[in-house]
Amino acid sequence: MMLETMLQPALRRYWHPVATTSEITAEPKRVKLLGEGIVVYRDDHGLVAMRDQCVHRGVALSTGRVIDGLLECPYHGWQYDRSGAVAHIPALGADGTVPSQARVWCHNVREAHGAVWVAPEAPIADLPPWPDDDWNSPDWHVFLVDTWVWKASAGRMIENAIDFAHFNFVHEGFTELADGPFIKPFEITPTDDGMVYAYDDTLLMRSYTLHMPFTLHDRKSVIAASGGRTWSEQGDTKAGDVTTITFIASPTDRAETLIFVFLSRNHSFDTPDAEFAAGFNEVMEQDRMVVEAQDPPELPLDPRDELHLKLADSGSIAYRKLLRELAPAS
Repeated sequence: MMLETMLQPALRRYWHPVATTSEITAEPKRVKLLGEGIVVYRDDHGLVAMRDQCVHRGVALSTGRVIDGLLECPYHGWQYDRSGAVAHIPALGADGTVPSQARVWCHNVREAHGAVWVAPEAPIADLPPWPDDDWNSPDWHVFLVDTWVWKASAGRMIENAIDFAHFNFVHEGFTELADGPFIKPFEITPTDDGMVYAYDDTLLMRSYTLHMPFTLHDRKSVIAASGGRTWSEQGDTKAGDVTTITFIASPTDRAETLIFVFLSRNHSFDTPDAEFAAGFNEVMEQDRMVVEAQDPPELPLDPRDELHLKLADSGSIAYRKLLRELAPAS
């Protein structure tokens, strides 16, 4: 059995981004998480997220409309309140009694960091933090670069972000290691909710922070102000400049992932964000092509299913171990 298949119940207890803030309005919108359709919208009290399936005849509620705060199914006009309970059934008349079982599952939903997040079950962890409290510190500027959809699992996507041994081959001219493809020794330290590790390529100190299950911060600190091309090098690059690229993979399905990429920096505040975002589409496309070509699309559970190098693949080995440890909690 594939790892992420076993993880489905555990993953329901984490927050996952499902849309950007601007995508969710008073009009019902269908999103997908862990293979389930979810309808999300705003009413006078805030965000609402519930299963996108009318309990009556299974019609997608996202194809309906919101009337006076109630989400109306377009098939027979059943109206749902923000708790997921059916508040009115036209066929029963004004005095009709709505059956107590007439309700759909309502999800935990919140808004932060320019995104709307859903946790299908009571969450066991808060939203993933940023390495330097970037969203709340005046010393940092953060923005959402964009979102992408890949036909691959969230685990495969994050494992790709964890792995820097592919940089000199997949991302030549963009993010390759300055001192070449040979991987020098580095240490991985477990944390309460993931792991941290760093790699010095003489130009950059690349510090990685993983928050389980699908958030990775790639923090690039400039050591030398010349010698290669990175997103940290914009104009007057100097030692001490730090640029953090954050990847959050939202598991829309077992072989489909909605990817959010954020970028934060402690420098070049006058430089437009668009200049820092330049090149992301090309790099993400380079990664997509290799990740979508992986077989199977889900991460294998048994470490013997794929061949690993003790040092170069140590980040992936540690990540898979953390995921295996997460699975029994389901």
